[in-house]
Amino acid sequence: HVLNGILGYPVVYFVSGARSVGFPTPTVAALVPGLLSMSLFDEGRDLLSKVHSADSGRIQTNRFLDVCRLVLQAVDHLGTGFMLVKSDVGGNIDRLARSAATNPERYDADILVIVEDEVQAGGAASSSSSTKGLLWLKRAMQFVMALLNRLTEDEEESLSAAASETYYATLQQYHGWIVTGTFTVALKLVPARQSFLDSIGAASPEGLARMHTFCQEFSVLLLEVHQFLSENGLDDPAKV
Repeated sequence: HVLNGILGYPVVYFVSGARSVGFPTPTVAALVPGLLSMSLFDEGRDLLSKVHSADSGRIQTNRFLDVCRLVLQAVDHLGTGFMLVKSDVGGNIDRLARSAATNPERYDADILVIVEDEVQAGGAASSSSSTKGLLWLKRAMQFVMALLNRLTEDEEESLSAAASETYYATLQQYHGWIVTGTFTVALKLVPARQSFLDSIGAASPEGLARMHTFCQEFSVLLLEVHQFLSENGLDDPAKV
């Protein structure tokens, strides 16, 4: 059956529910569990510093997508239940990268121009549009940032509880009962809090501080994308 993925990326399922297509190319971190640099969030901040173009302050497409790819390295460590989430996010990243490649001078320079041109051409409402891809990518990144930030604010809360609370405060409003059920199962399969923090280099107070700073800075960029989509009537509230 062809369905929209849980984060807006069209995917294909067999009757059994097993995924048949749509997985992005695995990262090194995915192939070698635990292989994450202790400077993951420092690397993220460095990437963030290069997202806006120096001359015009525009959001450069592939620079933005590089940050999202880095965040996926953390999602790798949320457990097997999040493989579907990772695949959907990767699909939206790939969709936007393909759009940028069609006219690098225009589209790699500003991710929002991709959306503007798509709106002008009348294609933004399609479930396979880059506009929808950016919308769902932004939502997924906001979910992950909210989760990681929550872990820095409450050092006693379990990862499962934090993930569940974050999901219902962010993504759940856009999900129907089937997708909500899928997510609920995934949230129960996350590892222990300490194991997860160890795997992403955030187990120490210093590591938590670096993670918190990265989350705050990336959230500002995501808010910029959100405001653009919202102001242009593109923050589609429809459930999937």
